[in-house]
Amino acid sequence: MAGSRADFLSLLDNDFVSAFCAFGADFMSFRGCILEENLFKDFTPYIKKCVFMDQIHSNKVEVYQPSVKKFTCDGLISDKKDVALCVLSADCLPLLLWHKSGVIAALHSGREGTFKNILKQAVLMMKKSFNITDTKDFKLIIAPSICVRNYEIAGEVLDYAKKEFTPFLKENKLDLKALVKAQANELGISDIVDCGICSYEDERFFSYRENHTSKRFVSVIYLKA
Repeated sequence: MAGSRADFLSLLDNDFVSAFCAFGADFMSFRGCILEENLFKDFTPYIKKCVFMDQIHSNKVEVYQPSVKKFTCDGLISDKKDVALCVLSADCLPLLLWHKSGVIAALHSGREGTFKNILKQAVLMMKKSFNITDTKDFKLIIAPSICVRNYEIAGEVLDYAKKEFTPFLKENKLDLKALVKAQANELGISDIVDCGICSYEDERFFSYRENHTSKRFVSVIYLKA
């Protein structure tokens, strides 16, 4: 996909893993697709495959398998090199997770996914599937997403949040980022990087809350060969 380095935001880059956002185009048309090409070659030359989930606003997490043609879920885990796991969003929280043993996860943590603790589902599956025991070797990245200043809730959602998540409410505004950070801490994850960008306020990023757009930017993580 055409673009320039100005349309990419690096979130993590070292000898083992890279994580970034691409926001210069609408990536919604790739939902549910697995592409044997590098959509992000203007930013990185190393990706060989791009895997997009058919996201369903759930806490369902799957392990990437090359034989699977479509992943209907909101979280993917992989230990495969040069395979990009991609999350579409426009206010929901894209969570990118790396364990230093060589396992990654990409999670779409919207309100439902956060309420149902998709992060916990992913960590438990990573531990089980890849024999991970040391949670201090996890790094969690929170990519651009809506901040508490702009996330008002009402009705049944507000009533539920008052019952279950009171510490993360400021009157009728819900702090999803703080809730995810608390969930991470409960799992023993202390290395948390919040990029600090609010998708509602930063005009570079699509925001459903701001204008009900159907367009989505993408957050990506991949392991380097």
